[in-house]
Amino acid sequence: MHAEIIAIGTELVLGATVDTNSAYLAQQLATIGVPVRRVTLVGDELEEIVAALRQAMARAPLVICSGGLGPTSDDLTRAAIAEATGRPLIFHQTLLDDIAARFAAFKRPMSASNRQQAHVPEGAYIIRNPRGTAPAFVAERDGRYVAALPGVPQELRYLTEHALLPYLRQHHGLAEVLLVREVHAAGLTEAEASERLGDLMPGVNPIVGISAKRGQYTIRIAARGTGRDDAERLIAPVLAAIQERLAGFLLDEETLEQRVGRLLTERGARLTVIENDPAAPAFRAISATAAGRRAIRQAIIQTDLPLEESYESTARRLAHLADPRESSTARLVALIEPGDASMRNVHVALGTPHSEEPRYATRGVDFGLPDAHDFVATMALDLLRRWLESSAHDSPAPQR
Repeated sequence: MHAEIIAIGTELVLGATVDTNSAYLAQQLATIGVPVRRVTLVGDELEEIVAALRQAMARAPLVICSGGLGPTSDDLTRAAIAEATGRPLIFHQTLLDDIAARFAAFKRPMSASNRQQAHVPEGAYIIRNPRGTAPAFVAERDGRYVAALPGVPQELRYLTEHALLPYLRQHHGLAEVLLVREVHAAGLTEAEASERLGDLMPGVNPIVGISAKRGQYTIRIAARGTGRDDAERLIAPVLAAIQERLAGFLLDEETLEQRVGRLLTERGARLTVIENDPAAPAFRAISATAAGRRAIRQAIIQTDLPLEESYESTARRLAHLADPRESSTARLVALIEPGDASMRNVHVALGTPHSEEPRYATRGVDFGLPDAHDFVATMALDLLRRWLESSAHDSPAPQR
């Protein structure tokens, strides 16, 4: 079985509210082996909701709707599902009694409009809602199932975990598990990562995918099995192949920020960070973890740093540990060449204890992109990571 999700609400379509419910539902459905193939956002228009439902039902045996179960005139999910499944809405006194009892508990009068919340499509499986006034339900037509859940996140989550998932397990024999394992990588391009893993990606079970963000890469392995152990067994050889092919670039389950923070603590290393951009991408990235913040001894953010014959030589000079008092501190330098063009060169250098020459890296970055500074941060963090990992095989870093 696979599923589609329809998130209902004009506020979602307008971008006024972020749809977090769909991500949560997809994660929960994965625990019973039901992959989500599509998510649709639709506004509070009856015809549009009905059309979205019919299209989803034609593609998927299970459709889950969130939102539109309130008492107001623009809460149209009940009516839309009734029309899409060809089943009339039926009033249930027990549901109205539940709603009235909840209002009484809050010592508030119940409005006459709340009565519409006690209607569900004929023959639907009813899910009573002890956390709110909107009952949920599962309707059926021709072997296709449509579940309706309230849009309030705390109610949706409670009913999903305590009612919908148990219903799907018990009534539809869903015993499979969809297990997703994520590992992170940095220091190579998305194309390079794809080339190294290309033969693994066309697989059906497990499925391997790559996504890029901030110059870092997440590799996802998704496997369906009869239980967690079975899914883990399917993932294990694929994960081993990824670890072998991305050796030196793979961060396992840590992000680059987390890896650097942990290594700084383990090595007892201290840092001076020097940058010429007010955004201070390297400093901000290292400071993203508490361990990184503890390791920073000094930060120098100065737009008019003295320039030598080139930015490369300047970065190397600033990173050089000439002062013996800094023998316990590495110096990380990130310089962005100024200019009006969006494509500008970035120079990163790292001077480390017991090393005569700083480590150095450079690349062009398109500063017309909103995440340009994130790429600079990734460059700096990855250079720092490589030193910290290599120094783990040397003598311990001196303490401050």
